Amino acid sequence: MKIPFRLCNRPVAIAGMVSLFLALPYHAEASDIPQSWELRKATIVDLPRTHPAASYLPDLVKQLAAKQGGGSPVSEAEFLALFDRPESREVYNSQLIKVATPRSVQIQNKAHEDFSRVFLTEKRVKRGVDFLEEKKDLLDRAEQKYGVARKDIVSILMWESGLGEFTGNYRVFNVLVAQLLYLEEAQQEAVRRIKAGGEADPLASAAVAKRQEERFARIRRRCVGNLVALLRQSKATGVDPLSLHGSWAGAIGYPQFMPASMPHAADGDGDGNIDLHSWPDAIMSVAKYLNERGKYGPNDAARRKAIFSYNPIDSYVNGVIKYAEAVWARR
Repeated sequence: MKIPFRLCNRPVAIAGMVSLFLALPYHAEASDIPQSWELRKATIVDLPRTHPAASYLPDLVKQLAAKQGGGSPVSEAEFLALFDRPESREVYNSQLIKVATPRSVQIQNKAHEDFSRVFLTEKRVKRGVDFLEEKKDLLDRAEQKYGVARKDIVSILMWESGLGEFTGNYRVFNVLVAQLLYLEEAQQEAVRRIKAGGEADPLASAAVAKRQEERFARIRRRCVGNLVALLRQSKATGVDPLSLHGSWAGAIGYPQFMPASMPHAADGDGDGNIDLHSWPDAIMSVAKYLNERGKYGPNDAARRKAIFSYNPIDSYVNGVIKYAEAVWARR
């Protein structure tokens, strides 16, 4: 059976749990945020050839319109027409600045350390233990089918969305387009704030500047892949792409899947759709992803490598494992 991917369009109140690092204070008032970043058709059409994002747009348009690939082809005209709608124009400035800052990795590591302490509190550990019992049948099935330990499935779902409590209210299309277009501008603003605080310009280091350039290239390649997946799958399933909400990074649902990761998602309840805001689909999707993309295995090295594939930062992997073991010890 061919399963139509359905990227659920239910917005929720606040951002995903792991992504809350982007809500941390950043020594700036809201009034300091630039107002010039806006997503408009003219921004795309008239983007200077010298702009770092310009070289990615032809590939985006080509992949959208390709006859081969998942979902349904999206023409350049259809893509540009989305920018005629007012809701497509917003840029989440604060979040974008924190993505672009040269200190992004340090901010994430600090946030993961903080979250690890939160998740290991009695309340959160007990919630994980209760979830093991509540979803026992689903977790049994996922573990048997994909060979992924249920404690790791539960831990990832806690880390990604607080076991469904937080999944994000950012419009996914806007998040991806803004990261494609405005990383350098956001970095410039981040550095201005660092220097205003009396600290040295981190980009004065050639090594840091080079790492940022390489990191921005990786982010843009991912944005292209995720925009292609988002728009083609939305057209194939009749979903308005501007109605889809997720995290600051564009991740969707309880397991916080990026649109390009949907081939690893699973129809856990056999209803012919994949809804990542349903527990059968979310649980089976985490297990399938770790099995297929992460090559999950029973030994510690394979386990860590699989979790790293879900979010490639060591502080995240360490946090997921700590919570998994804490829950398993209390079951």
